[in-house]
Amino acid sequence: MKRVVVQLSDQDAQVLKLYAAKWGLTLSQTLEEMSRSHIHGSASVCTYSRDLLSNEDVAIDKRAGKECFGFKCRCCAYTLQCRTGLYQGDWKIDDRYKHLLIENEEKEELAS
Repeated sequence: MKRVVVQLSDQDAQVLKLYAAKWGLTLSQTLEEMSRSHIHGSASVCTYSRDLLSNEDVAIDKRAGKECFGFKCRCCAYTLQCRTGLYQGDWKIDDRYKHLLIENEEKEELAS
């Protein structure tokens, strides 16, 4: 593994730390997943990204062509199956994360 140094504003660094902690990830794991979804996702539509991964002998993530690829993977009911290429369906939030959806928050406010 290579070491990469990233400089962020104090606010962005704090948000990143809190986000990583929420999901039980290290900062490195969080940034790796974010950069991977960005680069691999763009490789499904961008020749530069596709060729970059090919030239570096990096296989394109099996989820890269899916509309839901990226931050939604974090709380999908099919994360593992999709990551390994066994699930081809659309994003479905895992029941344990439904309370985090803004649309559910809005429904709760209306019910109050």
